[in-house]
Amino acid sequence: MSLGRIPSSMGLDDLDVILPSLVEKGLPGNGEYLVAELDSGEHTASLIALLIWHGYFPMGGAGMLLPKLHKARCVLSPGRIHIGRKVRRRAKGFRLTVDTAWSSVVEGIQQYTFTSMKGDCWLSDELVSAYEAVAALSPRRRRGIAFHSVELWHIGTGELVAGEIGYACGAIYSSLTGFAMKDQFSGLGSVQLAALGCWLDRSGFKLWDLGMELAYKVELGAHTIPRAEWAIRQRDLRQHDVTLSSPVDDIHSDAAFLVCCGDTAAEEAPSTLPKPSKPSKKERKALAPEKNAEKTSKDSMNDPSCQATE
Repeated sequence: MSLGRIPSSMGLDDLDVILPSLVEKGLPGNGEYLVAELDSGEHTASLIALLIWHGYFPMGGAGMLLPKLHKARCVLSPGRIHIGRKVRRRAKGFRLTVDTAWSSVVEGIQQYTFTSMKGDCWLSDELVSAYEAVAALSPRRRRGIAFHSVELWHIGTGELVAGEIGYACGAIYSSLTGFAMKDQFSGLGSVQLAALGCWLDRSGFKLWDLGMELAYKVELGAHTIPRAEWAIRQRDLRQHDVTLSSPVDDIHSDAAFLVCCGDTAAEEAPSTLPKPSKPSKKERKALAPEKNAEKTSKDSMNDPSCQATE
């Protein structure tokens, strides 16, 4: 894996000038990652906000900050999310909230989500602290970047059963990583994502950034775009002012209510239009001359001798 190092001595204002050209031309060695020192101080928090502003995905690993610039980004317009019958059925009995249990969501991710073995989670305590420190930055350094936790609760027990952390940059919301207690409830991850996507749409977000392409993201309706297209769209949408807040009441937080926004809802809704009644024998006799005239008219239109030339 080729890594482009960000020198700890480099000033943020200098990096602000360099990062756009790296987005346009690509990273050293045609790689996807930069690497920088990681701590919970203001410099790292400011660096994370700056990287997000320029379209990088602020991951971590091996005690370092590993900003990723995907060669192809998996994205979705929240209003075009695909939601099937099974997900809508499974959404009953759950509710969605935002920013009500950050620490619990982080704990769930670190416990249930891993790369190759249990405990192998790139979301370290140091990286979480750096994310949290972004909120305390000055407006100039924060650039409107806001980190969020998203929670899915089981209504019957009040238990947190799925969730994720992500961040908002203008009218773009990016999902970083999440967890779901799949052993207890089947399809929880899909329910949480479907409910979140619909809430993002209702909140005014124009683009949902899902990072790298995976099968379950494609099932939601996501697709990949090349880095150049991502840069164009990201630079436009980061200028917007959109806020992600929690649903205000039980109705709007109900996952079953939220997932009704999916683009399959209209397709699967039963038709309410009445079936046309059959004409009576008397009406059929009256219509016969009109049908014969209509047939003659159609036959003449299909006759080459009756067609106009241009």
